[in-house]
Amino acid sequence: MEVWEQIPLDAEGGARKLVAEYGDRLFRAAVLLCRDEHLAEDLVFRTFERVVDRIGQYDPRFAFYNWLYAILLNFFRMDMRKRKVFVAEDAELADESPVASCVDTTGRLSQMDAAAIRMAVERLSPPFRETVVLRYFEGMTLQEMSSLMSVPVGTVKWRLHQARRDLERTLSQLFKGKEA
Repeated sequence: MEVWEQIPLDAEGGARKLVAEYGDRLFRAAVLLCRDEHLAEDLVFRTFERVVDRIGQYDPRFAFYNWLYAILLNFFRMDMRKRKVFVAEDAELADESPVASCVDTTGRLSQMDAAAIRMAVERLSPPFRETVVLRYFEGMTLQEMSSLMSVPVGTVKWRLHQARRDLERTLSQLFKGKEA
């Protein structure tokens, strides 16, 4: 039985299954978006709470994770609008954070390279960071991203292009001294 089918029958058991199946993945995405593990925990908790409360609104024709992620993304955007400021760019995360393990999935990057990439992604403005996280960390297609972010595919492509350009500029500055 799928988690979305179990929640209406047994909210507590369904919620446990929801957290077990999607908790880590959603948490990694939340950390990448908000750049703070405590804020990410809160974001994921509120997302799961909303999912359990509104499971009847889920349309099984679409991917369940995309629906979860859309809720998480909406909470993130609401929080950013409320704060009207973004998390400081130099906010440091511990080396053991889920972000570090998510970035260095291939094992080919050194610890320093993974940290530099993580820092460069964290410095992107929220719309560009969302796009990078969805594409490269969540593996979504342009069409899925367009639907999830409620923007045209052309906007998604433009954001990816801009984000790549910004990442290239930031990373080239960071790695310039390393090659010498």
